[in-house]
Amino acid sequence: MHILHVTQNYYPSRGGTQHTMQHVSEYLAQKYNDEVAVYTTNSYYGPNRKNFRKIPLQQEVVNGVQVKRFPFIKIHKPLIRYYSRIKSRVFRGEAGDFLTALNAGPLSPSLRNAMLHTGADVICASSMHYLFADYPSWGNGANSNKPFVLYGALHVKEGEEVSAQYLKRISQADYYIANTGFEKEYLVARGINAAKIKVTGAATDVFEYALQLSEIETIKHKYHLDEGSKVILCLCRHEASKNIEWLLQAYKLLRQQGQHVYLLLAGARGGLTDSLLALAEKDPHIRVLFDFSDKEKCELLKLADMVVLPSVSESFGVVFLEGWSYHKPVIGANIGAIASVIDDGINGLLFKPGDMEDLSEKVKTLLTNNQLCNAFGNNGYQKVMRLYTWPIVSSAFRSVYELAIQSKKGVTV
Repeated sequence: MHILHVTQNYYPSRGGTQHTMQHVSEYLAQKYNDEVAVYTTNSYYGPNRKNFRKIPLQQEVVNGVQVKRFPFIKIHKPLIRYYSRIKSRVFRGEAGDFLTALNAGPLSPSLRNAMLHTGADVICASSMHYLFADYPSWGNGANSNKPFVLYGALHVKEGEEVSAQYLKRISQADYYIANTGFEKEYLVARGINAAKIKVTGAATDVFEYALQLSEIETIKHKYHLDEGSKVILCLCRHEASKNIEWLLQAYKLLRQQGQHVYLLLAGARGGLTDSLLALAEKDPHIRVLFDFSDKEKCELLKLADMVVLPSVSESFGVVFLEGWSYHKPVIGANIGAIASVIDDGINGLLFKPGDMEDLSEKVKTLLTNNQLCNAFGNNGYQKVMRLYTWPIVSSAFRSVYELAIQSKKGVTV
Protein backbone atom coordinates (compact mmCIF):
# COMPACT_ATOMS: atom_id res chain seq x y z
CA MET A 1 0.00 0.00 0.00
CA HIS A 2 1.24 3.51 -0.85
CA ILE A 3 0.27 5.80 2.05
CA LEU A 4 0.60 9.56 2.34
CA HIS A 5 0.47 11.08 5.82
CA VAL A 6 0.11 14.86 6.12
CA THR A 7 0.80 16.48 9.47
CA GLN A 8 1.81 19.82 10.96
CA ASN A 9 5.41 18.96 11.78
CA TYR A 10 7.50 15.82 11.93
CA TYR A 11 10.62 15.00 13.89
CA PRO A 12 11.43 12.75 16.87
CA SER A 13 10.21 13.28 20.43
CA ARG A 14 7.15 15.38 19.74
CA GLY A 15 3.77 14.78 21.36
CA GLY A 16 0.20 14.91 20.14
CA THR A 17 -1.07 13.84 16.74
CA GLN A 18 2.37 14.34 15.19
CA HIS A 19 3.76 11.75 17.60
CA THR A 20 1.01 9.32 16.59
CA MET A 21 1.59 9.89 12.87
CA GLN A 22 5.31 9.33 13.33
CA HIS A 23 4.87 5.98 15.08
CA VAL A 24 2.12 4.77 12.76
CA SER A 25 4.17 5.74 9.70
CA GLU A 26 7.27 3.92 10.89
CA TYR A 27 5.40 0.82 12.01
CA LEU A 28 3.53 0.44 8.71
CA ALA A 29 6.74 0.90 6.73
CA GLN A 30 8.64 -1.65 8.79
CA LYS A 31 5.95 -4.22 9.57
CA TYR A 32 3.88 -4.21 6.37
CA ASN A 33 6.52 -2.92 3.94
CA ASP A 34 4.10 -0.18 2.96
CA GLU A 35 5.46 2.75 0.96
CA VAL A 36 4.87 5.56 3.45
CA ALA A 37 5.51 9.23 2.76
CA VAL A 38 4.97 12.14 5.14
CA TYR A 39 4.29 15.67 3.91
CA THR A 40 4.79 18.30 6.58
CA THR A 41 6.04 21.82 7.22
CA ASN A 42 9.65 22.95 7.57
CA SER A 43 9.13 24.21 11.13
CA TYR A 44 10.04 22.61 14.43
CA TYR A 45 6.83 24.14 15.76
CA GLY A 46 3.29 23.87 14.47
CA PRO A 47 2.41 26.32 11.68
CA ASN A 48 -0.11 28.00 14.00
CA ARG A 49 2.58 28.94 16.54
CA LYS A 50 4.14 32.37 16.82
CA ASN A 51 7.65 30.96 16.90
CA PHE A 52 9.30 29.64 13.77
CA ARG A 53 12.48 27.60 13.63
CA LYS A 54 13.37 26.16 10.28
CA ILE A 55 14.25 22.50 9.82
CA PRO A 56 17.02 22.61 7.22
CA LEU A 57 16.44 19.18 5.69
CA GLN A 58 13.77 19.38 2.98
CA GLN A 59 13.78 15.63 2.40
CA GLU A 60 15.05 12.71 4.43
CA VAL A 61 14.30 9.09 5.20
CA VAL A 62 13.40 8.46 8.85
CA ASN A 63 13.20 4.78 9.81
CA GLY A 64 11.96 3.79 6.37
CA VAL A 65 9.60 6.75 5.96
CA GLN A 66 10.06 9.35 3.20
CA VAL A 67 9.67 12.76 4.85
CA LYS A 68 9.21 15.89 2.72
CA ARG A 69 9.02 19.32 4.33
CA PHE A 70 7.41 22.33 2.69
CA PRO A 71 7.75 26.07 3.37
CA PHE A 72 4.66 28.05 4.27
CA ILE A 73 3.61 31.71 4.27
CA LYS A 74 3.76 33.50 7.64
CA ILE A 75 3.59 37.21 6.82
CA HIS A 76 -0.17 37.43 7.42
CA LYS A 77 -0.16 35.87 10.89
CA PRO A 78 0.70 38.97 13.00
CA LEU A 79 -2.11 40.90 11.29
CA ILE A 80 -4.63 38.15 12.02
CA ARG A 81 -3.56 37.90 15.67
CA TYR A 82 -3.80 41.70 16.03
CA TYR A 83 -7.26 41.76 14.48
CA SER A 84 -8.41 38.90 16.73
CA ARG A 85 -7.21 40.70 19.89
CA ILE A 86 -8.94 43.93 18.89
CA LYS A 87 -12.18 42.14 18.07
CA SER A 88 -12.20 40.17 21.31
CA ARG A 89 -11.54 43.26 23.45
CA VAL A 90 -13.71 45.80 21.66
CA PHE A 91 -16.52 43.72 20.26
CA ARG A 92 -16.23 40.73 22.63
CA GLY A 93 -16.21 38.39 19.71
CA GLU A 94 -13.87 35.88 18.14
CA ALA A 95 -12.21 35.77 14.77
CA GLY A 96 -14.35 33.94 12.24
CA ASP A 97 -13.73 30.42 11.02
CA PHE A 98 -11.98 31.72 7.89
CA LEU A 99 -9.42 33.80 9.80
CA THR A 100 -8.93 31.07 12.37
CA ALA A 101 -8.16 28.59 9.60
CA LEU A 102 -5.86 31.05 7.86
CA ASN A 103 -3.93 31.61 11.07
CA ALA A 104 -3.64 27.87 11.75
CA GLY A 105 -2.34 27.27 8.23
CA PRO A 106 -0.16 26.02 6.82
CA LEU A 107 -0.64 28.36 3.86
CA SER A 108 1.65 26.44 1.54
CA PRO A 109 1.00 26.32 -2.22
CA SER A 110 3.79 23.76 -2.69
CA LEU A 111 2.33 21.41 -0.07
CA ARG A 112 -1.13 21.75 -1.58
CA ASN A 113 0.19 21.02 -5.06
CA ALA A 114 2.11 17.98 -3.84
CA MET A 115 -1.02 16.59 -2.19
CA LEU A 116 -3.05 17.12 -5.35
CA HIS A 117 -0.52 15.23 -7.45
CA THR A 118 0.44 12.42 -5.07
CA GLY A 119 0.52 8.89 -6.38
CA ALA A 120 -0.50 7.48 -3.00
CA ASP A 121 -3.36 5.01 -2.65
CA VAL A 122 -4.73 6.86 0.37
CA ILE A 123 -4.14 10.10 2.27
CA CYS A 124 -4.45 10.49 6.04
CA ALA A 125 -4.16 13.98 7.53
CA SER A 126 -3.86 15.15 11.13
CA SER A 127 -5.33 17.09 12.59
CA MET A 128 -8.56 18.84 11.63
CA HIS A 129 -7.23 22.25 12.71
CA TYR A 130 -5.12 22.69 9.58
CA LEU A 131 -5.87 23.75 6.01
CA PHE A 132 -4.85 20.41 4.51
CA ALA A 133 -7.92 18.92 6.20
CA ASP A 134 -9.91 20.69 3.44
CA TYR A 135 -8.39 18.41 0.76
CA PRO A 136 -11.71 16.78 -0.28
CA SER A 137 -13.18 20.20 -1.10
CA TRP A 138 -10.28 21.49 -3.17
CA GLY A 139 -11.57 19.95 -6.40
CA ASN A 140 -10.20 20.04 -9.92
CA GLY A 141 -6.83 18.68 -8.83
CA ALA A 142 -5.05 15.94 -10.72
CA ASN A 143 -5.74 13.45 -7.95
CA SER A 144 -8.04 15.34 -5.59
CA ASN A 145 -10.39 12.35 -5.40
CA LYS A 146 -7.92 10.16 -3.51
CA PRO A 147 -9.39 8.26 -0.54
CA PHE A 148 -9.05 10.68 2.36
CA VAL A 149 -8.93 9.83 6.08
CA LEU A 150 -8.93 12.54 8.74
CA TYR A 151 -7.39 11.93 12.15
CA GLY A 152 -9.00 14.76 14.08
CA ALA A 153 -7.92 14.44 17.73
CA LEU A 154 -11.00 16.38 18.78
CA HIS A 155 -10.67 18.28 22.07
CA VAL A 156 -14.09 18.89 23.58
CA LYS A 157 -14.59 21.09 26.62
CA GLU A 158 -17.74 20.84 28.68
CA GLY A 159 -20.38 23.25 27.37
CA GLU A 160 -18.49 24.07 24.17
CA GLU A 161 -19.36 23.22 20.59
CA VAL A 162 -17.07 22.25 17.76
CA SER A 163 -17.00 24.86 15.01
CA ALA A 164 -19.07 24.38 11.86
CA GLN A 165 -15.83 24.40 9.90
CA TYR A 166 -14.49 21.38 11.80
CA LEU A 167 -17.75 19.48 11.36
CA LYS A 168 -17.63 20.22 7.62
CA ARG A 169 -14.09 18.87 7.36
CA ILE A 170 -15.07 15.71 9.21
CA SER A 171 -18.18 15.17 7.08
CA GLN A 172 -16.21 15.56 3.83
CA ALA A 173 -13.61 12.93 4.72
CA ASP A 174 -14.18 9.37 3.55
CA TYR A 175 -13.40 8.14 7.06
CA TYR A 176 -12.67 9.81 10.37
CA ILE A 177 -10.39 8.34 13.04
CA ALA A 178 -11.48 9.13 16.61
CA ASN A 179 -9.49 8.60 19.78
CA THR A 180 -12.40 7.56 22.00
CA GLY A 181 -15.94 6.26 21.90
CA PHE A 182 -17.01 9.55 23.47
CA GLU A 183 -15.58 11.45 20.51
CA LYS A 184 -17.56 9.26 18.12
CA GLU A 185 -20.80 9.68 20.08
CA TYR A 186 -20.28 13.44 20.23
CA LEU A 187 -19.89 13.68 16.45
CA VAL A 188 -22.78 11.35 15.66
CA ALA A 189 -25.03 13.55 17.83
CA ARG A 190 -24.03 16.43 15.55
CA GLY A 191 -24.93 14.73 12.33
CA ILE A 192 -21.78 12.87 11.33
CA ASN A 193 -22.41 9.43 9.82
CA ALA A 194 -21.52 6.85 12.46
CA ALA A 195 -20.35 4.35 9.82
CA LYS A 196 -17.49 6.61 8.74
CA ILE A 197 -16.11 7.10 12.27
CA LYS A 198 -13.60 4.50 13.46
CA VAL A 199 -12.21 4.49 16.99
CA THR A 200 -8.54 3.49 17.26
CA GLY A 201 -7.37 4.97 20.54
CA ALA A 202 -3.85 6.21 21.16
CA ALA A 203 -0.73 4.27 22.09
CA THR A 204 2.49 4.24 24.05
CA ASP A 205 5.69 2.25 24.22
CA VAL A 206 7.30 3.78 27.32
CA PHE A 207 7.15 0.39 29.06
CA GLU A 208 10.05 -0.66 26.83
CA TYR A 209 12.39 1.42 29.03
CA ALA A 210 11.45 -0.47 32.21
CA LEU A 211 14.43 -2.82 32.24
CA GLN A 212 16.87 0.07 31.74
CA LEU A 213 15.86 1.92 34.91
CA SER A 214 17.44 1.92 38.34
CA GLU A 215 15.64 0.90 41.52
CA ILE A 216 13.03 3.33 42.85
CA GLU A 217 15.07 4.46 45.87
CA THR A 218 18.05 5.23 43.60
CA ILE A 219 15.82 7.34 41.37
CA LYS A 220 14.37 9.13 44.40
CA HIS A 221 17.88 9.99 45.50
CA LYS A 222 18.58 11.46 42.06
CA TYR A 223 15.61 13.82 42.38
CA HIS A 224 16.31 14.57 46.08
CA LEU A 225 13.20 12.89 47.43
CA ASP A 226 13.02 11.33 50.88
CA GLU A 227 13.07 7.54 51.04
CA GLY A 228 9.66 6.16 51.85
CA SER A 229 7.88 9.33 50.78
CA LYS A 230 4.82 9.33 48.53
CA VAL A 231 5.01 10.98 45.09
CA ILE A 232 2.28 12.54 42.96
CA LEU A 233 3.33 12.94 39.34
CA CYS A 234 1.66 15.37 36.95
CA LEU A 235 2.88 15.01 33.36
CA CYS A 236 1.72 17.89 31.16
CA ARG A 237 2.78 21.16 29.56
CA HIS A 238 3.12 24.00 32.03
CA GLU A 239 0.06 25.83 30.70
CA ALA A 240 -3.01 27.26 32.40
CA SER A 241 -5.23 25.12 30.16
CA LYS A 242 -3.99 22.02 32.02
CA ASN A 243 -5.50 23.27 35.32
CA ILE A 244 -2.33 22.66 37.30
CA GLU A 245 -3.66 25.15 39.85
CA TRP A 246 -6.36 22.65 40.83
CA LEU A 247 -3.74 20.07 41.65
CA LEU A 248 -1.69 22.62 43.60
CA GLN A 249 -4.72 23.45 45.72
CA ALA A 250 -5.43 19.76 46.33
CA TYR A 251 -1.77 19.22 47.25
CA LYS A 252 -1.97 22.06 49.81
CA LEU A 253 -5.02 20.44 51.39
CA LEU A 254 -3.16 17.15 51.67
CA ARG A 255 -0.14 18.80 53.26
CA GLN A 256 -2.42 20.55 55.75
CA GLN A 257 -3.83 17.13 56.66
CA GLY A 258 -0.34 15.87 57.45
CA GLN A 259 0.29 13.85 54.30
CA HIS A 260 4.04 13.58 53.64
CA VAL A 261 3.93 13.80 49.87
CA TYR A 262 5.94 15.27 47.02
CA LEU A 263 4.39 16.89 43.95
CA LEU A 264 6.31 16.55 40.68
CA LEU A 265 5.18 18.88 37.88
CA ALA A 266 6.93 17.54 34.81
CA GLY A 267 6.39 18.64 31.25
CA ALA A 268 7.27 21.00 28.44
CA ARG A 269 7.94 24.63 29.27
CA GLY A 270 4.95 26.91 29.02
CA GLY A 271 3.36 30.08 30.33
CA LEU A 272 3.33 28.79 33.92
CA THR A 273 6.89 27.48 34.13
CA ASP A 274 8.45 30.56 35.76
CA SER A 275 5.70 30.95 38.35
CA LEU A 276 5.87 27.23 39.16
CA LEU A 277 9.63 27.46 39.62
CA ALA A 278 9.14 30.40 41.98
CA LEU A 279 6.61 28.35 43.94
CA ALA A 280 9.00 25.39 44.13
CA GLU A 281 11.69 27.63 45.63
CA LYS A 282 9.37 28.24 48.59
CA ASP A 283 8.14 24.67 48.95
CA PRO A 284 10.79 21.92 49.27
CA HIS A 285 8.21 19.25 48.41
CA ILE A 286 7.43 20.56 44.92
CA ARG A 287 9.63 19.75 41.92
CA VAL A 288 9.25 21.47 38.55
CA LEU A 289 10.89 19.51 35.74
CA PHE A 290 11.28 20.14 32.00
CA ASP A 291 13.68 19.40 29.14
CA PHE A 292 14.03 15.77 30.19
CA SER A 293 14.62 12.71 28.03
CA ASP A 294 12.17 9.88 27.40
CA LYS A 295 14.20 7.67 29.72
CA GLU A 296 14.06 10.31 32.46
CA LYS A 297 10.31 10.56 32.00
CA CYS A 298 10.15 6.83 32.61
CA GLU A 299 12.22 7.26 35.77
CA LEU A 300 9.56 9.67 37.01
CA LEU A 301 6.83 7.21 36.12
CA LYS A 302 8.60 4.44 37.99
CA LEU A 303 9.10 6.42 41.21
CA ALA A 304 5.59 7.94 41.23
CA ASP A 305 2.85 6.49 43.40
CA MET A 306 0.19 7.83 41.03
CA VAL A 307 -0.19 9.91 37.87
CA VAL A 308 -2.65 12.83 38.00
CA LEU A 309 -3.79 14.93 35.04
CA PRO A 310 -6.21 17.74 36.05
CA SER A 311 -6.86 18.95 32.48
CA VAL A 312 -10.44 19.12 31.16
CA SER A 313 -9.42 19.65 27.53
CA GLU A 314 -8.09 16.35 26.21
CA SER A 315 -8.91 14.22 23.21
CA PHE A 316 -7.54 11.13 24.98
CA GLY A 317 -4.87 11.52 27.68
CA VAL A 318 -1.80 9.47 26.73
CA VAL A 319 -0.29 10.20 30.15
CA PHE A 320 -2.76 7.73 31.61
CA LEU A 321 -1.34 5.02 29.34
CA GLU A 322 2.16 6.02 30.41
CA GLY A 323 1.22 5.71 34.07
CA TRP A 324 -0.40 2.33 33.52
CA SER A 325 2.68 1.16 31.62
CA TYR A 326 4.50 1.35 34.95
CA HIS A 327 1.62 -0.22 36.89
CA LYS A 328 0.59 3.11 38.43
CA PRO A 329 -2.96 4.17 39.29
CA VAL A 330 -4.19 7.32 37.56
CA ILE A 331 -6.55 10.17 38.36
CA GLY A 332 -8.29 12.32 35.74
CA ALA A 333 -11.17 14.73 35.40
CA ASN A 334 -14.63 13.25 34.96
CA ILE A 335 -15.19 14.54 31.42
CA GLY A 336 -16.26 12.68 28.30
CA ALA A 337 -12.96 11.77 26.64
CA ILE A 338 -11.08 10.96 29.85
CA ALA A 339 -14.00 8.98 31.27
CA SER A 340 -13.83 6.91 28.07
CA VAL A 341 -10.22 5.98 28.91
CA ILE A 342 -10.22 5.59 32.70
CA ASP A 343 -12.51 2.94 34.13
CA ASP A 344 -13.44 4.61 37.42
CA GLY A 345 -12.78 2.34 40.36
CA ILE A 346 -11.04 -0.28 38.20
CA ASN A 347 -7.79 1.23 36.91
CA GLY A 348 -8.04 4.74 38.31
CA LEU A 349 -10.28 7.42 39.74
CA LEU A 350 -12.22 10.35 38.27
CA PHE A 351 -12.69 13.66 40.09
CA LYS A 352 -15.27 16.36 39.66
CA PRO A 353 -13.77 19.17 37.53
CA GLY A 354 -13.07 22.30 39.54
CA ASP A 355 -13.64 20.56 42.89
CA MET A 356 -10.25 20.66 44.62
CA GLU A 357 -11.57 18.92 47.74
CA ASP A 358 -12.83 16.02 45.63
CA LEU A 359 -9.48 15.85 43.88
CA SER A 360 -7.59 15.85 47.17
CA GLU A 361 -9.84 13.08 48.51
CA LYS A 362 -9.22 10.94 45.42
CA VAL A 363 -5.47 11.44 45.80
CA LYS A 364 -5.68 10.66 49.53
CA THR A 365 -7.57 7.45 48.76
CA LEU A 366 -4.60 6.24 46.74
CA LEU A 367 -1.98 7.58 49.14
CA THR A 368 -3.46 5.55 51.99
CA ASN A 369 -4.30 2.29 50.19
CA ASN A 370 -1.37 0.45 48.63
CA GLN A 371 -3.50 -2.59 47.80
CA LEU A 372 -5.90 -0.44 45.77
CA CYS A 373 -2.99 1.29 44.01
CA ASN A 374 -1.51 -2.05 42.99
CA ALA A 375 -4.85 -3.32 41.72
CA PHE A 376 -5.54 -0.18 39.69
CA GLY A 377 -2.01 -0.13 38.29
CA ASN A 378 -2.08 -3.78 37.26
CA ASN A 379 -5.52 -3.43 35.67
CA GLY A 380 -4.32 -0.40 33.75
CA TYR A 381 -1.23 -2.23 32.53
CA GLN A 382 -3.37 -5.05 31.19
CA LYS A 383 -5.56 -2.53 29.38
CA VAL A 384 -2.54 -0.94 27.69
CA MET A 385 -1.26 -4.34 26.55
CA ARG A 386 -4.70 -5.26 25.23
CA LEU A 387 -5.63 -2.05 23.43
CA TYR A 388 -2.98 0.66 23.35
CA THR A 389 0.35 -0.49 21.92
CA TRP A 390 1.73 0.85 18.65
CA PRO A 391 1.29 -2.45 16.76
CA ILE A 392 -2.39 -2.53 17.76
CA VAL A 393 -3.15 1.11 16.97
CA SER A 394 -1.08 1.18 13.77
CA SER A 395 -2.85 -1.89 12.45
CA ALA A 396 -6.18 -0.22 13.27
CA PHE A 397 -5.15 2.83 11.22
CA ARG A 398 -4.22 0.57 8.31
CA SER A 399 -7.59 -1.17 8.44
CA VAL A 400 -9.28 2.22 8.10
CA TYR A 401 -7.10 2.99 5.07
CA GLU A 402 -8.18 -0.29 3.46
CA LEU A 403 -11.82 0.60 4.06
CA ALA A 404 -11.30 4.04 2.51
CA ILE A 405 -9.68 2.57 -0.60
CA GLN A 406 -12.42 -0.04 -1.03
CA SER A 407 -15.13 2.55 -0.47
CA LYS A 408 -13.65 4.85 -3.11
CA LYS A 409 -13.66 1.97 -5.59
CA GLY A 410 -17.35 1.44 -4.94
CA VAL A 411 -16.87 -1.74 -2.92
CA THR A 412 -19.48 -2.20 -0.21
CA VAL A 413 -17.81 -2.38 3.21
